[in-house]
Amino acid sequence: MALLLTLLFTAVNTYAANLTASVDRDILGLDETFTLVLRYDRQINATPDYELLRKDFDILNTQSGTQMSIINGNMEASTEWKIALAPKRIGQLLIPSFNIDGAVSDAIQITVEGKSRSPQNGDNQVTVELETNKDSAYVQEQIIVTLRLYTTVGLSGIDLQPLQVKDALVVQLDEKQYQTKINGRPGAVVETRYALFPQQSGELLIPSVLYQVSLDAGQQDLWDRFYGNSQSNIRRLRTEEQRLAIKSAPAANNSQAWLPANNVELVEHWSASVDSLKVGEPITRTITIKADGLTAGQIAPLQLSNPDGLTFYNDQAQTDDQKTTAGILGSRIETIAIVPTKTGSFTLPEIKVNWWDTNNQRFQTATLPAVTLNVSSGAMSSTLDDTANAQVDDTTEPAAVPVNTDLSSLSTTDADTQTESAPTWLYLTNLLTLLTSLFFGWQWLRAKKMQQAVQDTHQHEKLSLESEAAAWSNLKHALGDNNLPQLRKSIIEWSRIYWQDKTLSSLQGVAARAKNPELDIHLQNLDSAIFSSQNTGVDTDPLLQLLVNIRRRKYKKTAAGEQLQPLYKT
Repeated sequence: MALLLTLLFTAVNTYAANLTASVDRDILGLDETFTLVLRYDRQINATPDYELLRKDFDILNTQSGTQMSIINGNMEASTEWKIALAPKRIGQLLIPSFNIDGAVSDAIQITVEGKSRSPQNGDNQVTVELETNKDSAYVQEQIIVTLRLYTTVGLSGIDLQPLQVKDALVVQLDEKQYQTKINGRPGAVVETRYALFPQQSGELLIPSVLYQVSLDAGQQDLWDRFYGNSQSNIRRLRTEEQRLAIKSAPAANNSQAWLPANNVELVEHWSASVDSLKVGEPITRTITIKADGLTAGQIAPLQLSNPDGLTFYNDQAQTDDQKTTAGILGSRIETIAIVPTKTGSFTLPEIKVNWWDTNNQRFQTATLPAVTLNVSSGAMSSTLDDTANAQVDDTTEPAAVPVNTDLSSLSTTDADTQTESAPTWLYLTNLLTLLTSLFFGWQWLRAKKMQQAVQDTHQHEKLSLESEAAAWSNLKHALGDNNLPQLRKSIIEWSRIYWQDKTLSSLQGVAARAKNPELDIHLQNLDSAIFSSQNTGVDTDPLLQLLVNIRRRKYKKTAAGEQLQPLYKT
């Protein structure tokens, strides 16, 4: 036990931490900013050396913090630094490597262009636009859709309608804010990116997307501020719709699945050497398929042959989608346990995955070379041989046992063995080790209970916020589809979560809880439009705005940390 404790402490002290560096943008204009994030997967009280960074960049702001997480009962801590940067010149700039306590990060190349991105209509204070990285694509090929909001005034809130595209899979990649210059004036950009995967050929329509923004109180007209007209600081802006040509998949020379990607890579790992296998002893083969520009769900399972003499046991595949600056990086991990059933050499054929190179517009092949397994007789085969020999021996007559055996030698040996006793220091060492193990075990159980209590509290708060956000998203989807019955149901469900009141079951109850006469009128109109025989219409825009105002008031008080800060203060 003492040896195990010593090895445990030694392993903890010799564990090498990792330091990673990432940026939210690697292509930008000279007047724009970006954010560098350094993450050290340990808790440490240190500050990176920014001296080399100042050669090509101005440091605008720095933030640091420690993150704690509990995974499978184990507490993990990491330290993170966020650095807001602005380039000093045009060209290919290099963010240098950082060194923290022996851990080194990779250098990152940044491309700085001469001009910053500007909106098409730069005369307005707030403008929006939608942009795609390509005008045409193949079925299931990744398309990057970027929504941008430009502003030269301070904003207190931004509400973006979810992007929904018919016959396409939409995955939100990220949302970031950065500073720029718009027509020579300081401004800010809010950029939201999506990965779009069309599911059928033909014309793909990306509809216009609605932004609803709230200007700071200082940006309102003096007359409106004097009379308290809060609605005048609301702006509703829509992007222009886009139409893309989606082509059918070109004819392939094989029957494998269609994989349009930027790159596909195959990587394998064996749990032991393939040259020293034994009969009955398993070995694990792990194959990872990485597809840049595809989701994990688009990657088809591998078709592997099963040679005679080897038994295969396939584990459930693991999938993962990683969001990068270039889009989605999907991976599928297949794990196979292989058990040899006889001796000899067995060749596993090479594995090929054909994919369409979207950059060079041609088919490519990712390959894993053939592998030969050399299997020799092992413990399992020896056991089988011994069992067989024992069964053969059972058929023969047993050997005669002599009756006049002298037992004096046996008794003498036993007596000599019993007279040997363990030294006293060994008992003391074992007792001390037992007490030490009990103490550390008690401390571990106590810490685990405290961590579990904190985790349960955080999980409850997280689930509550996620439930409210999901209910709000369903409400907006129903409103965007103009599905009035579903809208009524979504408003009631959201209200139950928002006010933590399970007794709410009607729109009248929602209006009474909100104590808003104007909202009461719109909810009555909604009920009339649904249940009345008369075909009455409902103006959903004021209804949405009233609900947005109610939701914003609560979260300004209870979740000030989640409130969007002004992008630019005049």
